[in-house]
Amino acid sequence: MPEESTQQAMELQRAGRLNDAEALYLQFLRDQPDHADALHEFGILRMRQGRANEAIELVRRSLQLAPRNAAAWNSLANMMLGRNAQGAEVAYTNATRLNPDFTEAWYNFGNFLRDQHRPHDALRCYERVLDLKPSFKGAYENIARFATGRSEIAARAYRAWLEAEPDNAVARHMAAAHSSQPAPPRATDAYIVDIFDRGAESFDSVLTKLQYAAPRLLAAELNQLLPLAERALDILDAGCGTGLCGPLLRSRARRLTGIDLSPGMLAKARERQVYDELHEAELVAFMRAHPAGYDLVISADTLVYFGEIGEATEVAADALKPGGLLAFTLEAAPGESSEPFRLHGSGRYSHAEHYARECLAAARLEVLTFERGVLRKEGPADVTGHVIIARKSSVS
Repeated sequence: MPEESTQQAMELQRAGRLNDAEALYLQFLRDQPDHADALHEFGILRMRQGRANEAIELVRRSLQLAPRNAAAWNSLANMMLGRNAQGAEVAYTNATRLNPDFTEAWYNFGNFLRDQHRPHDALRCYERVLDLKPSFKGAYENIARFATGRSEIAARAYRAWLEAEPDNAVARHMAAAHSSQPAPPRATDAYIVDIFDRGAESFDSVLTKLQYAAPRLLAAELNQLLPLAERALDILDAGCGTGLCGPLLRSRARRLTGIDLSPGMLAKARERQVYDELHEAELVAFMRAHPAGYDLVISADTLVYFGEIGEATEVAADALKPGGLLAFTLEAAPGESSEPFRLHGSGRYSHAEHYARECLAAARLEVLTFERGVLRKEGPADVTGHVIIARKSSVS
């Protein structure tokens, strides 16, 4: 079989045609069983097929034939994650020693050391990444993550990232979050899409670890206020994310609509099969386009990415039918803050109670519930929030 077969198999693999690529690799390796590159690439394919033991064995065979292949050492290390920490560390060490300019291997090594709770070693890897590629945003994010309690380090990391990528929405927002300058009025759409698309796959499991409670807290308050009629309400889940509120609302919904900016989050919400409609949309614009459309608008931990919430509460009121309810959470400002809102190092905003009440009053919404509750954990600390239900007048 011609040498071009390995290239063709790799192209099929990249295109997701794993069965076709597998057939080519098997045929090629029958003729050339000691072809190191083919063994390496076939190992990567086997890993994608969920056959980890075979994948590791194939890459090990490749390295016996070509022990100075840094890319194969990096692949082997990635395959060993969660299976053999010592073996993964040896493999990453070999990859970065054989190719000191191997940016991806240094980054992967940093992530491994981070997860092994070795922050100083991880930082050295991330710093090497930035020496090689100053625009590598993941390295900046991880350096800033290690700066808990050392905000000046995080601020420097985000400023450096912003200098390297001045148009990067995450860098711009997080640099502002670690700045003494006035906060922007809200996070940009681009920032929201970036962070939530990247986190969609692990979102639910991460929130479970953080003891995330916002949907449950809102549902508990709504149970005290809404009639028990089955499937009677038109409900909008504004900023639905992966759909955590959906199952809590379904029994009351005649029609349940979810909106979110992140396609990745909407894909996970779709898997729950509880929404009648899901739309990729910015919530203020969507609500403005649907006046008097809903009996209930719920927004769990979405307005924490807004500083100024006056426009959002106003359009939410317009989107409600007479007598409809707006239910949402905000993070509570620390202490007796005189500021209406504050942008924190988490990238989220907190809000003073007086400011939230002023916005609701300006939107002509009657406050029914304004409680404090723990929305989530942030490290060992509780994140306290406002759990708010307000009603539109029944007189149109």
